[in-house]
Amino acid sequence: MKTDELREVQGQFLASLNHEIRTPLSGILGMTDLLLETLLTEDQREYVGATRLCAENLLEILNVTLEYSALSANHVLLEETEFSLRDTLQGVLGEFAIKAEAKGLRLVRSLDGNLPEMVVGDPLRLRQILWHLVGNAVKFTRDGQVEVAASAIAGLDRQVSLTLRVQDTGIGIAPNQVAEIFESFRQLETGLSRNHAGLGLGLAVAQKLVALLDGSISVDSALGKGSVFTVTLPFKLPLEPAVGPAEVQKSRGRILVVDDNSIAQTIASHALRRQSFEVECAGNGRLALQAASKTRFDVILMDLQMPGWDGFETAEQIRHLPGYRETPIIAVTANCSDDYRARTVRCGMQDFLAKPVRTRDLVQAVEKHLATEAAASPQPLTLH
Repeated sequence: MKTDELREVQGQFLASLNHEIRTPLSGILGMTDLLLETLLTEDQREYVGATRLCAENLLEILNVTLEYSALSANHVLLEETEFSLRDTLQGVLGEFAIKAEAKGLRLVRSLDGNLPEMVVGDPLRLRQILWHLVGNAVKFTRDGQVEVAASAIAGLDRQVSLTLRVQDTGIGIAPNQVAEIFESFRQLETGLSRNHAGLGLGLAVAQKLVALLDGSISVDSALGKGSVFTVTLPFKLPLEPAVGPAEVQKSRGRILVVDDNSIAQTIASHALRRQSFEVECAGNGRLALQAASKTRFDVILMDLQMPGWDGFETAEQIRHLPGYRETPIIAVTANCSDDYRARTVRCGMQDFLAKPVRTRDLVQAVEKHLATEAAASPQPLTLH
């Protein structure tokens, strides 16, 4: 079989494998989500939670295996689209916030004030790179913290160089093993690393993705003291400059999207920004409360099934903040039963959207509640 034919067969096999395994896994995850949103005993909730965790681990293994196979077979097509750099970075960090907290780790983020709001490139590949690096840091750090820093340097002809720095206080790497850290199917046998499950593909995939994006990756580590991974990636600035501080008043409103799924965040934020809304995303309830404490949002889109605080508890916490007693909160959930709808009403939410949500319906719901809120506000007296 010729090389091109072999690659085509490999590509077809990977696509089939992806569909055949991901479909039942998605079903398991979806059904356990629905179960967790029903009335369960403590034992039942523990059993369902353990089932969901196992499915998530299987999905994680599937993702990294398919990523590695696709990269090795050159079956990766890069996307070039305009996206929010901050939202992408914060979305990944939001995913790991609960895992870090569960281990007693501090997850510190340091996003430079000079980061451009919008860039042109492949947001999925950037997310994958950061996901593997942060996941590796959290996995091999027993105590202390994981710090993620991002900065950017503008170049010529709309070019911008993004630098990501992931530093941990984990087990570290011996000097004679640093060169092996990016090898496939490799976990270095250094103390705690023997006790961690995994295929040893995460850093190999990250390195391949960085090379695919014409970037660079390096590591500085000391055994027993931690590691620092540094990635530099090229992006472009949009042709039209992003809305600056002087133009913020032209916004149609500020929207907070609360969802632990980064893809759902991306879909909602892109749909709303195209309609001239300002959008901020939060990956869990605590981050949502922090965001609402600092910024006054006009509408909140609230996912109901999240790790940590669920949407009901998050909404209740936000209602206690000054100025949020009547703010429209729109529930977004896969459970569309009448009982669940009634619960959102009792919780004080103003609307209900069942997943999957069409972007048109999402925008219309936001516009409807902004109009209702504006109509309810006191109007100035007009003399005729």
